Amino acid sequence: MIQGTGEPVGTGGRVGTGGRVIGRLSTHVLDTSLGTPAGGIPALLEQIDPDGTARPAGDGVTDADGRIHQLNTDALEPGEYRIVLATGGYFADKHPQVFYPSIVLQFVLSGDREHYHIAVLTSTFSYTTYLGS
Repeated sequence: MIQGTGEPVGTGGRVGTGGRVIGRLSTHVLDTSLGTPAGGIPALLEQIDPDGTARPAGDGVTDADGRIHQLNTDALEPGEYRIVLATGGYFADKHPQVFYPSIVLQFVLSGDREHYHIAVLTSTFSYTTYLGS
């Protein structure tokens, strides 16, 4: 909690807004050093409760195109979530070194859309992410 506000850290007070639901959360992982999709990466989606507790909300493995078309098991409520990409096996197989054995992305879904798509661009020593469409 943000001291003196009653708001969870990192949410800006936007948790649980108005009963809206998110039908689908997808991801796409691209290996920028090889110029190819990053297939075969396991991913875990967790919902972060206001007290910081993480609860499983879905999982999957990137396909040959580097995509997981729907990571969530059930509809998602607006709030804070985390995707953990277990990249160690992928990097060990495709690159000479593993620097990021996992990539952790934590974010807030406001519920302003039915589908969220989070793209990840990665290489041996870097990664970046963005909210796609």
